[in-house]
Amino acid sequence: MGSTVDATVNGVPTSSVLMAAAKHIGTKCLGVNVAFLKCKKDDPNPEKCLDKGRQVTQCVLHLLSLI
Repeated sequence: MGSTVDATVNGVPTSSVLMAAAKHIGTKCLGVNVAFLKCKKDDPNPEKCLDKGRQVTQCVLHLLSLI
């Protein structure tokens, strides 16, 4: 009798899932993450980097859907 454990809470991955996938996220989402960090470094206004932050989130969620 196997049971499944939901790895998300309201569609958001749990911290254990993110930690387990950290190496894959770091590799696959490197480009968008670097662009986001560069944006944050270059512009102190957080609103300017919201689009790049969304791209990072989309990359991570897409990657997690494949795992």
